[in-house]
Amino acid sequence: MTRPRAAAKNLLRPFYRGLVIYSAALIVKRRRPATIAENVDFVIKFKIRNFTIRPHQVRSEIEALMALLAEEKPRTVLEIGTALGGTLFLYTRVAAPDALLITVDLADATRRQFEGGDYKPNAPLYRAMARARQKVVFLAGDSHDPTTLDRVKAQLGGRPVDFLFIDGDHSYDGVRSDYEMYAPLVRNGGLVAFHDIVEGRPEWVGGVPQLWREIKNDSATEFVKDHGQGGYGIGVLRTSIPKR
Repeated sequence: MTRPRAAAKNLLRPFYRGLVIYSAALIVKRRRPATIAENVDFVIKFKIRNFTIRPHQVRSEIEALMALLAEEKPRTVLEIGTALGGTLFLYTRVAAPDALLITVDLADATRRQFEGGDYKPNAPLYRAMARARQKVVFLAGDSHDPTTLDRVKAQLGGRPVDFLFIDGDHSYDGVRSDYEMYAPLVRNGGLVAFHDIVEGRPEWVGGVPQLWREIKNDSATEFVKDHGQGGYGIGVLRTSIPKR
């Protein structure tokens, strides 16, 4: 016998799929050149019924990160924690025209602390965010699973990562695992960024601020509107640059 909640979810699935496809079509139309501020406006205001791609970011912080990436023009981007896809959309707008963007998030509806739910149905929307000759690859799975790391490496095909953004499991062990597993894929001189480096409620920031204090070095850049804001904040590390 189908449980009522499961039955309701099955009935809503075609409706949700329709929202995703319609949203993807609107995203495709958004391939015209735009400023960082205009693109941030777009993701903040984007809403079809209850469907949104609004990123959980402080506007000034994400704009500062996008300004940095616009200078770097990364050709290979790896994101841990896709969620609604708003941040991914912004990355496509500042990455190189032929960039490969790989984004990883959970593939089941299990909701554990600091983790999301089932993002696999959103895959067509994520792919639609690619512009020009870019390619967006969504990998559904647990970022801590070694098989997920293998899948990321297979998609990279030997290419080093220019920019890694870690915004998945916020528990201390979780964020450290993501850092230790995926940072080695970043090229010398590349960037590794973390979200939620500012101290705040444990259920919001988890162990990210602690890890950030432990690993930040002289190369670190912090984009923080207010250190008393109780969360958020973006920290960026530049990997060591080899001697010439």
